[in-house]
Amino acid sequence: MGIRYTSYIDHPKNKHTQFVTYGCCHCRTHLSSSAQVMSKDYRGTTGDAYLMNRVVNVEEGGRETRCMLTGCYVVCDIKCHMCKNLVGWKYVESERKDQRYKEGKFILELQTICKVR
Repeated sequence: MGIRYTSYIDHPKNKHTQFVTYGCCHCRTHLSSSAQVMSKDYRGTTGDAYLMNRVVNVEEGGRETRCMLTGCYVVCDIKCHMCKNLVGWKYVESERKDQRYKEGKFILELQTICKVR
């Protein structure tokens, strides 16, 4: 196993912008930001969730097929790379053409993340 490298998300220089950094609720490691939120209208296994364009500081688990409200997907769970807390999943592949925009995107469950100042 190699050296663990943690990325930190900086706030933009424009102080008038509403910008939030999201982190793991257990260890507060940075995971993503409000600039990466694609949609806030998602549900995860623990409740409300965000669809994110990009996340950092996560480890991907094994791939598996899950059937959800909008179809079946190949997904992999994502965990915080510091404390190994499950924070959501990554869409790897979609069966439906109209849902392929999710491929390569991430779900962060709100119960597993917090706002980091």
